[in-house]
Amino acid sequence: MTKNPILDYLKTGINKPITKSMSPSALWLKGFLINVEEGLAEIEYTVRKEMTNPLGTMQGGIMAALVDDTMGMAFFTLSQENMFTTTNLNINYLYGVKEGEKVVVKAEVVRIGKKIANIECKVMNEKGDVICTATSNLVVTSIKLNVPIPN
Repeated sequence: MTKNPILDYLKTGINKPITKSMSPSALWLKGFLINVEEGLAEIEYTVRKEMTNPLGTMQGGIMAALVDDTMGMAFFTLSQENMFTTTNLNINYLYGVKEGEKVVVKAEVVRIGKKIANIECKVMNEKGDVICTATSNLVVTSIKLNVPIPN
């Protein structure tokens, strides 16, 4: 066990569906946790019909939600005392993905300062092709994080 109870708790969810989260949107996305380390999160998602656009590919805003939630988890692993929020999200859509296909979203904290954290993210399709890249900055708020971690 580490001295990071949040990371220890998240590690118990590796290779399992995400069924508990402070984020209702994360629960709607129905991710499957592949890996989590300090400053890193990797989640698999299956594209469902309600995630697609009229072309039958994942809608861009849904892709942004996958990226944003995975980046949030990567930051959450750092066991900060305060809540945080996204200040910007820059996304490059490189290729589409269709209903029924799986994607893996991998986010990693690049740098964390006193107030701002910088995070990078890649989304890969089932073949391992990068279909989306993203960067984001998160700002630490004055709101204390109060998360009861089960033993």
